[in-house]
Amino acid sequence: MAEYKGITLPDDLYYEAKEHMWAKVEGEKVRIGLDAFGLTATGGNTQYVKIKPAGAKAKAGKPFGSIEAGKYIGPLRAPINGVISEVNQKILDSPDLVNTDPYGEGFFIFIEPSDLEEDLKNMVSGAENIQKWLEEQYAEYKAKGVFED
Repeated sequence: MAEYKGITLPDDLYYEAKEHMWAKVEGEKVRIGLDAFGLTATGGNTQYVKIKPAGAKAKAGKPFGSIEAGKYIGPLRAPINGVISEVNQKILDSPDLVNTDPYGEGFFIFIEPSDLEEDLKNMVSGAENIQKWLEEQYAEYKAKGVFED
């Protein structure tokens, strides 16, 4: 598990380097959520989540929904291409699950991927890579004034 300045990122996930979405391959589907770094950067107080319905196309880098959290109101961008196969109703009913359980009940959607192997090449994975990326991202966000030590 990568850990830095109180932010933890599990090693068994793939991470979209810019938008801080995580992806977990589960058979023919991929579970998608917001990683703890992204959650911390938003202020960590998710109040509202809106997500496109099941059956909608998901395109890497394009919004599949939106979030209102602490200091941030904006899009949730898909880390992979495919079709949204399931929306987590629990997150729509209780958006605070993103804050309390980002890697469990606080996920957003499942996507049936169209080219998973190619999409995963563009994501951060592996314990050493994740740790290095986490520390680099923290330094970058700190320089922008998002984080204070």
